[in-house]
Amino acid sequence: MSEGGQKVTRSKPRPLGGITCPAPRVFAVLREPRKRRRFDHASQIPGLDDLPEDGALSLADELLDLGLLARDHGRYTIIDWTIDRIVEHLALAGAIHAMAAAEAALHANTTDFTNLAAIQAALRGLDADEPANLLGGAYLDYQFHLELVRLGGNQTAWASYAKAIPPAVWIAGANYFELDEARSSLAEHERLIDYMKAGDTLRARDAAAFHLEQAGAQIWRAGEAQIESYPSGADSLLASMSFGIEGGG
Repeated sequence: MSEGGQKVTRSKPRPLGGITCPAPRVFAVLREPRKRRRFDHASQIPGLDDLPEDGALSLADELLDLGLLARDHGRYTIIDWTIDRIVEHLALAGAIHAMAAAEAALHANTTDFTNLAAIQAALRGLDADEPANLLGGAYLDYQFHLELVRLGGNQTAWASYAKAIPPAVWIAGANYFELDEARSSLAEHERLIDYMKAGDTLRARDAAAFHLEQAGAQIWRAGEAQIESYPSGADSLLASMSFGIEGGG
């Protein structure tokens, strides 16, 4: 497609997905205090260490894709998603989002917002009062922002974002995201979609930038106050069983 003499080429949207690794295992990896340790086998990784190697391997592969683990020369390391690291990644994401939102608004009449709206509807479908939904919501939120960058039509930005900003930014960040802030974030999504659909490039750009600035500030405040939102211990196991956050394991 072209508009204003400039061709806009977008990648195909990615299908909506979820995390198959059970929530308590994800939380165990996030909360492991000895992040610099190396593990020769997947079944040695905290949270996976009660599984046979084959079962641990499949979950470790997913955690690698999510950006929660790294693997070098066959050995696993848990990536330390500190508050500083999360906020720095959100700052980079915010700059790319602002550009993408403005571009999507500029080409509003030829931009298909269907997939973005579907992800927003899935987020709205979660019970915002239930902490057990934070993990699934975080992964949906990552997909919302990835789709926004795709809609911007800048292939370099899309490739850079997909490589530099893994789902772990959202997964780790959601642990410091209070439920009231999560509800407010959904309202910001809807305003952003409205601005883009209306072709309002300036408001779309500013709304996208503000959205992630606010998220970073909230995560920073909660981290400084040592407030965590994910269920812990037996509560996380009960939550994953009762609310079906994730399957498998």
